[in-house]
Amino acid sequence: MHLSTFVTKTSAILFLYSPLASNLLCKLKTQKHFGLEVVIVYENKDIYSMKNFLYILLLAVATASAVGTSKPDFLKHRLLSEIKTVAPGQTFTVALFLDHDETFHTYWQNPGTVGLATSLEWNLPTGFKAGPIQWQVPGKVKMVIYDAHGYNSDATLLVDITAPETLPEDEVKLEAKAVWMVCGPEPKQCCNMGFKNLSLKLKTSVSTEWDEAGRSQIAEARRRLPQVLDGWEQTAKLIGEKVVLSVRNAKGLPVPIDKKLYFYSKLNHFTTLVEQESEVERNELRISLPVADYAPEKIGELVGLLFHPRGWPGTNGKKYMPVSLSLK
Repeated sequence: MHLSTFVTKTSAILFLYSPLASNLLCKLKTQKHFGLEVVIVYENKDIYSMKNFLYILLLAVATASAVGTSKPDFLKHRLLSEIKTVAPGQTFTVALFLDHDETFHTYWQNPGTVGLATSLEWNLPTGFKAGPIQWQVPGKVKMVIYDAHGYNSDATLLVDITAPETLPEDEVKLEAKAVWMVCGPEPKQCCNMGFKNLSLKLKTSVSTEWDEAGRSQIAEARRRLPQVLDGWEQTAKLIGEKVVLSVRNAKGLPVPIDKKLYFYSKLNHFTTLVEQESEVERNELRISLPVADYAPEKIGELVGLLFHPRGWPGTNGKKYMPVSLSLK
């Protein structure tokens, strides 16, 4: 079994996997013990006993000094803004830009059965509010032999910030702690956790001055966000250990079958270790989603993106169909 451990002053993060193991990876677990945050990806649920957990925790602490800051950096990152000056009450967009080294990737909001989503923890001036991350459409990535959801090339994760009606006279500082996991497809590349405190300084003014470079990059990122597709009927129901999603064009346009059809669930209810099966009958596409053994007992909704590599008929080539349904 391969073990990689990455430790900061306040966190111990462990990643366990065996590239040759035949049993399935279980879901990422996060717990805090003795002031340390421990993240474990493991092969069998039975491993997550207190005895094993304490053993792994002690191993992490023991190796902390050896790890230090020597781990390589496979990711370039920066915080950018579409504005240089902020006006009272203004809502504007900032972004975390992630530029991966060749063959490496980071993860989408639901990475699947393996992986860890990028996160931002904001520390903002009084009265400022940050919205959730707006995730650009994902693709399939490989962690060793396992499929996951993420970004092989660069990713620009958008966040809307709203300023209060009263601002300081000179400038404000926006701070965020970014956390990510960057992985390669080969066992020797393994995975690396990243932590970085990032900040932006913006002048305050009664009017807005745009940052043209940041504005252009953020505008491009907005074009990579999911877009609502009109004219499609969607239903979903639970059948045995699978959820079956059905879509049909309201005008009766045929939907071509394709082996790369795939549903990216925003909720971590489905395993990415079992293939999704799809079929078309009478212009209705049905795709079966295998429920994960770590899913809640009752799945009440289906939320995500249905991907068609050829583009959905009648949508000018749009490949991602947003789905938000209650299960019947």
